[in-house]
Amino acid sequence: MPLSKKAVCMAVFFVLLMEAAGAAAYTAVAEPALFGAHVLVADLWGQGQPSLLLGKEGGVFVLEESEPQPLIEVPGRVTALAAGDLTGDFRPDLALGTDRGGALYLYTERGGIWERHGHAQYLWDTIVGLDIHDFNNDGWGDVVALTDRGEAFVYLSREGNLFPLWKSPSGEVVVGMEVADVDGNGYPDLVYALRSGYVGVLTWGGEEFVTLWENYPWGAVESLLIIPHASSPEWLVVTSQKMFYAWRWQNGEVITSRKFEATALGEHLFYIPQQGLLSLSGVTGISLFDLETSGVVERWRVPGLYGDHAFYFAGELYFRDKTQAYLRLVEGSPQWRLFVGDKEVTGFIDVLQRDGELFFSLLDLAPVLGLALNLEGSWQVTGAAGDVALWPGQTVLGWQGLLVPLANPVVEEAGVPYVPVDVLSLLGWTVQIDFLRQQVTFLENWGWWV
Repeated sequence: MPLSKKAVCMAVFFVLLMEAAGAAAYTAVAEPALFGAHVLVADLWGQGQPSLLLGKEGGVFVLEESEPQPLIEVPGRVTALAAGDLTGDFRPDLALGTDRGGALYLYTERGGIWERHGHAQYLWDTIVGLDIHDFNNDGWGDVVALTDRGEAFVYLSREGNLFPLWKSPSGEVVVGMEVADVDGNGYPDLVYALRSGYVGVLTWGGEEFVTLWENYPWGAVESLLIIPHASSPEWLVVTSQKMFYAWRWQNGEVITSRKFEATALGEHLFYIPQQGLLSLSGVTGISLFDLETSGVVERWRVPGLYGDHAFYFAGELYFRDKTQAYLRLVEGSPQWRLFVGDKEVTGFIDVLQRDGELFFSLLDLAPVLGLALNLEGSWQVTGAAGDVALWPGQTVLGWQGLLVPLANPVVEEAGVPYVPVDVLSLLGWTVQIDFLRQQVTFLENWGWWV
């Protein structure tokens, strides 16, 4: 049967590995309109219908029917956005941060037009995070800002102008800031964490911020999150030692509510209400965890898919990969596409996926890659580069009288041998795996030696 080259699929597929029976599958669909943008989910017009706001080069855009529509024009690239009541009229306003001098602007909507008000603040570094909260309960929303260098600032808002209130300690890197009414007194409190191994809570003390509580967890802090509860919010950190700490206010004091080791959690964590903890790891990919009293339980995982930011909108998860592209996870069907050079061989070679690793059927590979097999005793495979001896379940192979270690063992499934990628390199083939496009390409390697 002749091999034909098929059209490239627009969607990309990922298998979600779940501990429960019946693993689900998702399709990761590219969202070109979000590329390179800072994305904010906000109910901009106070109608109970959140929209996607995009901070891009030249200003702010709102996504309507998959097309960005201009909303506010500003010089430079908008790198941070926040929505909240800055003027005391109970309507959403916008705070914008840029990469041009770290300019911080405030905007209010009047008659359908967004107008700038007050004086710009310059933080002299790219602003990467913004939030709006009324810390002193005077009716004017105050602004929290975080820069690319990890410096944090809080500005009080008075009659449309911003006044400095607090700055993070010099020389320290702020890895996270969250705002919640920790002690239930009606005033929002600022929870922040330093990479050096510190987490603290600041509260309004009449005319300034004062420290309500502080702690020094073991290891450098990687993540800070707030988990809302009916009684009192819970704030948590995960450290470089993969220790999970959580605290909350109870009976007039802060108590430790959780403390355990959480080696499965990645470098970037996000709390998705009614969903769980979303973990973005550079090793295991994207995972969703249930948070329990003494540990976390993985619900599903997408191996080989890596990112540094995620958000939840209209019932779907979005994530940003390392190329600044955004993708959306929707239900789909898993399928790997296989090529030998530019010839597609999908359907000719059976593939197993276990713990994010791929294994290929030797029986299917042999006729496609020109390999000779002898499956009596140990499995003997001959390719253009020589002979290899394999043993099921072993993490070594025989090659030129040597035992060569393998990263993953050879697998036997229903009597059929399946081999990992590193076996094929000794048989004269290079295997290129594109997890994002769910695509494998086999290339004959004339310089096959490692």
